[in-house]
Amino acid sequence: MTQSDSDVFSLPNEADAHDHDYHQLVVVLDGNTDFDIEGKGKQLHTGEGCILPSENSHAFAGLGENRIMVVNLPIPPQKGITDEEYEIVSRLFDQAAYFQLNPRLQILASALSGELQQYPNDLILARACGNTLLSAIRHQINNKDVRSRGNHLDIDKLDQFIELNLSRRVHIDQLANFCFLSVSQFHERFKDRTGMTPHQYLMRKRLERAQSLLAEGVPPFKWLKCVVFLAKVP
Repeated sequence: MTQSDSDVFSLPNEADAHDHDYHQLVVVLDGNTDFDIEGKGKQLHTGEGCILPSENSHAFAGLGENRIMVVNLPIPPQKGITDEEYEIVSRLFDQAAYFQLNPRLQILASALSGELQQYPNDLILARACGNTLLSAIRHQINNKDVRSRGNHLDIDKLDQFIELNLSRRVHIDQLANFCFLSVSQFHERFKDRTGMTPHQYLMRKRLERAQSLLAEGVPPFKWLKCVVFLAKVP
């Protein structure tokens, strides 16, 4: 498999810009960051990321506390891999792009980042984690069924995404991006499907989570964050 490498770190709040002679995949694990690729800027939230081909200059900055995972793909490929293997993975970097991980891949990225932080000096592990994430994201992006799901809302998958992020601020544009819809399209289709606005739905989910944790006897400081975010959901 392709000899990529990976790392987990935080971006500084001071903006920086550079380019490099290798492809790079970036996934936001926690917090928010600003990225600009060839003049196309976007604020990335938890579970979002970008594809950076080697020829594209880019700028970035952390927005408060943040944590990202990066996977670097060298050019040309290192020894020990075939041209065919390299060609398959390198197609992911044909052009710069922003993306939203599905809930399953968010869990995968979180698990891989945990291993990298546990064993930061293990180069074999870094390559294995990088290869795994590259391949999984390549399948998601190339999967036409995933890209076409905006034709109908999959509430079950949305619920999975919401459950993963209830302890954070969930933005409506994140949910819209997850369904490959504009915010206005998502708002209209969601209300037609559920009978409530996305904001109302998120409020209900947070209240249900808080009530469940309270019934389980969980101390308030462990679940109060769910309620606090009720007033902050856009």
